[in-house]
Amino acid sequence: MAISVKKIDEKNNVSRFLVKGVSPAFINAIRRSVMLHVPCLAIENVSIYENDTVMFDEFLAHRLGMLPVKTDLKGYKRGDKVKMVLEKEGPCVVYSKDIKSTDPKIEIMDKNIPLVKLAKGQRIKIEMDAVMESGREHSKWQPGVVSFQEMPAISVEGCNLCGECAKACPKGILEIKAKKVVLSQPFECILCGACRDACEKEALCIEPDKNAFILAIEPIAGLTAKEIMESALNEMLEKSEQLQKALQKID
Repeated sequence: MAISVKKIDEKNNVSRFLVKGVSPAFINAIRRSVMLHVPCLAIENVSIYENDTVMFDEFLAHRLGMLPVKTDLKGYKRGDKVKMVLEKEGPCVVYSKDIKSTDPKIEIMDKNIPLVKLAKGQRIKIEMDAVMESGREHSKWQPGVVSFQEMPAISVEGCNLCGECAKACPKGILEIKAKKVVLSQPFECILCGACRDACEKEALCIEPDKNAFILAIEPIAGLTAKEIMESALNEMLEKSEQLQKALQKID
């Protein structure tokens, strides 16, 4: 079966794709490649020169490390660093927008994350490096949140069209049309089985399609969902080529 990919929609920064012609193992390999091998920038090295606040240096450094940093895959590779600075004096609330980068293309994605509150006379002075790495080192280097679910496959035999299955559907996407039970929005089905359990005649069967999946990606590092998928697949291709070369050396 040929592999096909179709973009379903994009809502609230979450892109969903319908991927057909792949196995559960393959779609899970894509998910893991996104989580572990797609590089992005995150704050790693933090030098705190002044901190008069009530927040310990370690807590402040940890909070900085989890900030989403805009990533440029074309301009940076693994191990590259971008210098950033943060210097403020109270009274004020220090936000992520107060962090300045030496590279205008690289910045904190969300400008309104509160970091610490400064009272009158309190100061912070911090230098930090945003380092390019991947999620296998730490979760802060994951470029996005990725998940997948099976597409539902529905079959009906011996149905009396009572409509109880449609009433039981928690998503409201099961309907009776033209004397048939149909999924009006199959991409929204969560395969909970409530419709099947509500059928007294046991006429309805809903099971996952083992060759079609809904892949959802929510980018958090300024990359598009397509860029994340392409980078993940390139990493998988590179690994498979390395394995192939290693096998050729075996007698």
